[in-house]
Amino acid sequence: MFDIYVLFLILSGIAMLVMASVKTGQTTTRRAWNAVFGAGFTVYGLYLLLFFHGGQYLMFYYVFILPILMVVRFFRDRSEFRARQEAAAVQGPHPGYGQPSSYGQPSGYGQPSGGQPQDPVR
Repeated sequence: MFDIYVLFLILSGIAMLVMASVKTGQTTTRRAWNAVFGAGFTVYGLYLLLFFHGGQYLMFYYVFILPILMVVRFFRDRSEFRARQEAAAVQGPHPGYGQPSSYGQPSGYGQPSGGQPQDPVR
């Protein structure tokens, strides 16, 4: 059981560090939490693997749950980010974007006033 726990600590820590290194699609806060927990899991796992030679050790049960929750949240954030990008691409640029300016002409220039169509002059 000890070897499985150490292996899971190291692998989940590395996975969280990889998720923290991906910049797009997640908030800075979530990336920071991934980095902190990933570093903690990896360091503690490496300590148990390399320097621990028997005795008592702390077994954190959230080590088995937290990485799964972080991975699920990571992929939800990524899919939401992609959906926002696709929606922005379908919507296109804002009206008037890239259009030449009116060069000082007042709005409605050349339009009839009063909103009623006028008879052409004959």
